[in-house]
Amino acid sequence: MENNEILYLSMVIFTCYGFNLAQGLRAAINRGDTVRITPKILCSIYCISVSIIASTIASNTSFSDLFAYLHIFIILFQMAMIWYPKPN
Repeated sequence: MENNEILYLSMVIFTCYGFNLAQGLRAAINRGDTVRITPKILCSIYCISVSIIASTIASNTSFSDLFAYLHIFIILFQMAMIWYPKPN
C-alpha cells in the first residue's frame, strides 16, 4: 500500500480526461450537433468508474470522507455536463 499516492495521481489524470470527454460532448450539444445516446452512456460509465475506483483508493486515508464528498460532486458535475439538454 505504499503506492497509494501514485494510484490516486493516475485517478486524477483519468478524472481530468473524463472532464475532457464530457466537455467534448457538451460542446457538441451546445453547437446543436446530433449527439447519440451511446457516447453519452459510454462517457457516463467511464466517469462513474473512475470516480468509484478513486474513492476506493482514497478510502484508506484519514480524509476519506472529504474525498467521498469531492467525488460525489465531480460525478454530479460530469453527469450534468453530459446529460443536460442544449440551453435555449
